[in-house]
Amino acid sequence: MPSEDHPMTIRPLFEINEDEPVPPVDAPKIVDRRQEAKRVVKRITSIIDDHRHACLALKVTLGESELNIVIDALRDHAKGGPGTLDLSNHDEIQSHCLSRLFEELVEEPSNILYATKTGADSIRYDAMESSFWIECLDLLQKINSPNQNS
Repeated sequence: MPSEDHPMTIRPLFEINEDEPVPPVDAPKIVDRRQEAKRVVKRITSIIDDHRHACLALKVTLGESELNIVIDALRDHAKGGPGTLDLSNHDEIQSHCLSRLFEELVEEPSNILYATKTGADSIRYDAMESSFWIECLDLLQKINSPNQNS
């Protein structure tokens, strides 16, 4: 408590009827989902390209079928499943490459943050919601599967 001997030196979190924090929203609002999905897919594609380049030294190709294995596991994980990669038809080196790509991409939804203003001086950062992540994975799969009928 401030007094004459001990003045208040710490700014209060908020003052009554002024600067009250805004109650949090359920999920961050994405104004332009299509544009945001393109931005996310561009980021994911960059990561995939880095992995493709790294795999060249191991004589491993990350083609459409390999990417579909990773995307399917990511989608399963986003829906609450275990996100298990189907590596039954791949050797140890190929399996390692696909596992490393999955491990990096599965972290992406928590690395992409959306800012929500919650007060005059405060911002809350939320990770991407799983339904939007699945939309981005669908778009990525569509882009990487030119032979797929849409």
